[in-house]
Amino acid sequence: MKLKLENLSFAYENYGNTIREKIFDGVNLYVQDKEKILILGECGSGKSTLSSILASLTPAYNQGKLEGEISYDGNGIESAHEMMSFLSLVPQDPGAYIITTSCEDELAYPLESLAVSRDEMKRRIDLSLSAWGLERYRTVMPAGLSGGEKKRLAIACALISDPEFVIFDESFDDLDVFWKEKLGNVIRDGDFTCIVTSARFIPSFRGLFDAVYRIEERKLVRINEDDAFENFSFSLHPRDVKETGTLEAVNIKIEKERENSLFTLSVPSFRLKRGEIVSLCGDNGSGKSTFSRMLCALESQSEGSILLNGALADRKTLQRQVGYVFQNPDYQIFLPSVRDELSYSFSFLYVSKAEKEKRLEELSMLFSLDLDASAALMSYGERKRLQCAIYYSLGRSFYILDEIEASLPYSESARMVELLASRGAGILLISHDEDFVRCAAVRNYMIESGVMHEI
Repeated sequence: MKLKLENLSFAYENYGNTIREKIFDGVNLYVQDKEKILILGECGSGKSTLSSILASLTPAYNQGKLEGEISYDGNGIESAHEMMSFLSLVPQDPGAYIITTSCEDELAYPLESLAVSRDEMKRRIDLSLSAWGLERYRTVMPAGLSGGEKKRLAIACALISDPEFVIFDESFDDLDVFWKEKLGNVIRDGDFTCIVTSARFIPSFRGLFDAVYRIEERKLVRINEDDAFENFSFSLHPRDVKETGTLEAVNIKIEKERENSLFTLSVPSFRLKRGEIVSLCGDNGSGKSTFSRMLCALESQSEGSILLNGALADRKTLQRQVGYVFQNPDYQIFLPSVRDELSYSFSFLYVSKAEKEKRLEELSMLFSLDLDASAALMSYGERKRLQCAIYYSLGRSFYILDEIEASLPYSESARMVELLASRGAGILLISHDEDFVRCAAVRNYMIESGVMHEI
């Protein structure tokens, strides 16, 4: 299936029906049948907006002014429902699109919409669950899956209808190494046309695409693959650690019911010092986020102890000393504007009005944030920066950064780590990106077969 964009322009509506500044202005793109296209762009450049426009979700459900021509095989763009017969979208945040109470039902939904027979539906669901490692989650609520498992479910839902055109919006993020390779093979060998969007060019992209574009000055500019690589080599500036301190986990055992079975995680020993950066890696669903939530008292362990500076730490102490930047920023952002979000964090601090305004301006500059911007209308990557700004303002001794590099260019991810570490905090970096971890972390932990160990 071919795609043609000619002179495409788009701007969202503000509250009050006023039109904001254009995100795209005069975009042209021609995609041939079975071509695989990569579109790169900084966070906030419009990658997810373009994906939503191509899937006919915007401006139908996200109001704005759209101009120009969009056609598939010479036919004008239709409603999202009518396009389901040939086009699928893997959204950047799968959780926002989940509508059923089991993985099996989630996979059935697009097939029911296309009036696929019951026998064929069962066959496709079985194949999809197997292909994406989701067999044991058949009757599990999707909301209980890990970030990477939700992403795999979203990919399976997109491909189950055998679409002619697929849009993968930041779909490689949150996947471990095995599933990144699997997705790359599916794209390479797939009998469909596709567009992949990403904030950065990862090694898995080498040789995968027929053409690479970058969003520059509200247009798509074609670039060579070699020009797509970031200069991914950084070193963090020395940190002035004025206070010593450690966060430790000793003889930890976590047991809980998950996916109709007993999930267990053992941590014989974990140690993070102030001023150092360590990483935690492991397969999707291995327990990385579960362990992290335990470190900041959002979950409880079945056995073992959490020590802060050598002393047993209670729930309140951990919550005041350990900041957890969630994998999904929408779990932590809930107020109308950036100013409101940052100001709320100051409500826990005793600062004057003048000092508060001074700090707001400082945070705006450090984290490249518009204080008057609507948090809900910011891009996924921009909301991640806002998360980091909130915790930076609180001045925690330790920070857990869960998949901070997802949806951000490498340079932005490194800058977030550097800012949070700049005042001597200890950083636990959860990531599937081996290159990023290699540049940032001084020590590394791995979860394998339910046990965490240092490597």
